[in-house]
Amino acid sequence: MRYYEGCTALITGASSGLGAEFARQLAGYAKSLVLVARRLERLDALKAELESRHGNLTVHVYGADIGKEDQRVALVKWLPSQNVKVDFLINNAGLGDHGAFESADWNKARSMIDVNISALTHFIHLLLPSMTLAGRAAILNVSSIAGYFPLPNTAVYSASKAYVTSSLGGAGH
Repeated sequence: MRYYEGCTALITGASSGLGAEFARQLAGYAKSLVLVARRLERLDALKAELESRHGNLTVHVYGADIGKEDQRVALVKWLPSQNVKVDFLINNAGLGDHGAFESADWNKARSMIDVNISALTHFIHLLLPSMTLAGRAAILNVSSIAGYFPLPNTAVYSASKAYVTSSLGGAGH
């Protein structure tokens, strides 16, 4: 049996790109999915698509800016009200920017750090205790090849992905 059969997966950044594709790929195996992103209308459309193709799948959507700590905490507090026990966390959400660091907009750089590092780490911290108590826990942190190289004009992005690649591989050990 594959680990993800019958899982309940929470996917951040699920409104497009890899996040939406993770949802599509898991839909035939998972018991339920929790799709999280800022663009609620896209999440609703993905939910409709997935539920129409997979009749036994339950899809929950939650609109949030996960770069904000209070919204992350609210999401985790909302899960029990939906009778959701996450056992597979996919930290997919990420922000990027391009340009010289010295002239970069600090608010964009800070948002990248908040989403790419703080949100990812905080979700693990918030969800891992209940996941391990349930006896089934998996975490997929989505990084980038940019995390292996100090690339010009992507200083904060590359550094944030280096964090993802190198520092949380042992979470839960």
